[in-house]
Amino acid sequence: MARRNRMQVLQKLAAHTEAEASRRLAERLKLLDADERRMEQIRGYLADYSGNIQNTATTISALRSSRGFMERLRNAVDEQRGAVEMQRHQAEQHAAQWRAARARSLALERLGERIEQREQLRRDRIEQARLDEVANQAKT
Repeated sequence: MARRNRMQVLQKLAAHTEAEASRRLAERLKLLDADERRMEQIRGYLADYSGNIQNTATTISALRSSRGFMERLRNAVDEQRGAVEMQRHQAEQHAAQWRAARARSLALERLGERIEQREQLRRDRIEQARLDEVANQAKT
């Protein structure tokens, strides 16, 4: 009985750990998605501005200013790409942590089931021994 209670505690702890890892992974995936959308948005600005600059820049000063702005947009894209890669790496780490927690949780479930089966087999044997003893006493 105490073994079963300890196993249940371990299973609950493993399930909690798995749920927490799942929550952290979901959170990280949301951040990754947001960073990827932000990068695409900046790339869109760059593409739009790049297309418009050829049609609107009339003076050298305006052209320099536009090129400077485009360079800042390119830098923003590069920075955002780095942020996306960092988020992707962290998401992969969280996914690995979740998989490990899930594997532990499943292993403890299977172990708990095996322990319960053994316990049931032991109870069945004890009951059979009692029945055999009663049957033997009835014969004598």
